[in-house]
Amino acid sequence: MGTMEKNISPLTKLKCKQALTLLESSISVIPDVNSWAAETGVSRRWLCKSMKMVYGKSPQILIREKRFKKVVWLICDEGIQAGCYSVAVEAGFKSETALSKFLSKYHETNFTSLKANLLSEE
Repeated sequence: MGTMEKNISPLTKLKCKQALTLLESSISVIPDVNSWAAETGVSRRWLCKSMKMVYGKSPQILIREKRFKKVVWLICDEGIQAGCYSVAVEAGFKSETALSKFLSKYHETNFTSLKANLLSEE
């Protein structure tokens, strides 16, 4: 346990864990850090500072990771029936295009390739 971690209060850790749980369950309706902070009932500043302290990542990165995990889960769950539009909406993207840009920018893939890779692994 690093020195920094020792200084984090149990209440802060708990509140961060609750915020992350809320994000996971509501990813389709939380588009950004401001919305996540509002849904959690904390300030954007508190969320940014606390998530960085507790998890070592910014809220924006955590949102990206959770959104990608949701995309992967949806594809695996729906299998061959998984469509780009339905996965995009359920994972919190505004459109198929937004999902495509996200996958291209952060994961160097596209929906069709990701789906094919995930389904071939099963």
